[in-house]
Amino acid sequence: MLPDLIEGYEVVFTHALTGMALLSKEGQILKVNDALCDLWGYRQHELLSQIPFGEEWSPILDSILTAAKTMHAQEDFCELTCTYLHPSGKTMHLYMKVTFARIPTHAATCYLVQFQDVSQLLRLETKLKHKESQLYESDDVLNTLLADLPLAVIITKQGVIQDVNPAALEMIHAKSKLELIGKATQDIVDNNYHDEIMKRRARHAQGKPLGIVTYLIHCMDDTQKFVNGFTIMITYKGDRAAVSIFKDITKERIEEERLMQSEKLNTAGQLAAGIAHEIRNPLTSINGFLKLMRSNQRNKEMYFDIIESELKRIELIVGELLVLAKPQSSVRSRPLDIVPLIFQIVTLMKVQSAFKNIELEMITSSESVWIQGEANQIKQVFINLLKNGIEAMTNNGRIWIRIESSPYEVLIQVQDQGSGMTTEQLQSLGQPFYTTKETGTGLGYMITQNIVHNHNGSIHVESTPGDGTTFTVKLPLLQLED
Repeated sequence: MLPDLIEGYEVVFTHALTGMALLSKEGQILKVNDALCDLWGYRQHELLSQIPFGEEWSPILDSILTAAKTMHAQEDFCELTCTYLHPSGKTMHLYMKVTFARIPTHAATCYLVQFQDVSQLLRLETKLKHKESQLYESDDVLNTLLADLPLAVIITKQGVIQDVNPAALEMIHAKSKLELIGKATQDIVDNNYHDEIMKRRARHAQGKPLGIVTYLIHCMDDTQKFVNGFTIMITYKGDRAAVSIFKDITKERIEEERLMQSEKLNTAGQLAAGIAHEIRNPLTSINGFLKLMRSNQRNKEMYFDIIESELKRIELIVGELLVLAKPQSSVRSRPLDIVPLIFQIVTLMKVQSAFKNIELEMITSSESVWIQGEANQIKQVFINLLKNGIEAMTNNGRIWIRIESSPYEVLIQVQDQGSGMTTEQLQSLGQPFYTTKETGTGLGYMITQNIVHNHNGSIHVESTPGDGTTFTVKLPLLQLED
């Protein structure tokens, strides 16, 4: 099993009602949840081995990996559909959404794939398309068909509701069609989803498929619901109209939000416990030495030094926590040339490395590599990595800083000749207050990860005990417009 799954949301992954799988960039299934096992009709160990369903899985996997190659930034995603032969003999139609999975130990080389059975929706779409040819003769055919559908159907022209079926009335909590006919869809869909409506209209204008969509809607009794569905174009009363078919997924979304919030609270509780533990120790020391000072008139200077040292440690912990909690919106991002920026950092850190006779060597094939970011935070990332490398080494040695770029990203490696880390230490790296240094707080790498992720990048670490450690930071290149 992989540690720190998807930025700590392992509970959501495990208990989500939607089928989920974690794939390596080579296509190996790393982890699946129970919902996916139920959907595919196999047990977890069977899916992970990929043996019993290899023939069915191979073309689906090829489609996923091909689509995933079009993603470049962490916010990117791709959607696709496929057919799948269930072990029961039933042919299923699956909708898949592929995103990057942020896993500290695997950088950005993994994909999170969500699976949804849309067989019923597609069967309804086929029926509607089949019936469309008959609509020129009689609109009663469509009305009869819609009345019998168990899912909500809304017919619109240019964004205005023309007709709804009984299931839609029930879903929106309307008493009659008159409450909905003539309303704009944007009056029902929440404001935060209006951009999605405009994007779908633009895709339709370009002749592109609309795909599946999720909206938050406002019902007639002022309640809210999450709905999921698709839209097709038909001829309705002599004009082109959009037929949207939706199902209510509110319960599923609420359950996933509850699980996610539970996991966040659990993480916050662990962090709070760590903070309390780390601050209690210096406070205990300060309290003890104050009592000694009251009872002893000698060696007060030594007590003052110890108290000052402990107060500085508290200040360090609080300062690093404030950096960690700093909201992303406060970052003033701008175009940055990262090559001279790294050169400045190397020049700065050479003063510290000289005390231990450690040489810093910067290797780059490009004089200029542009990214979008905040200079001071990027500096902090590589100051932290170089500082860790210097502290991990005894006297003498070398640290390499390599800069390489591809058409879409820049890769910066910091490789030291230190003592290295074990597999267990690597798995714990990034947890609050976990550190391999005697005087460390364990927050430095956590802050580094946070900054890199806020810049839509990834960080990966490789280490061998006695053979040094290599940190690899990947950041998206600034895409200049032609």
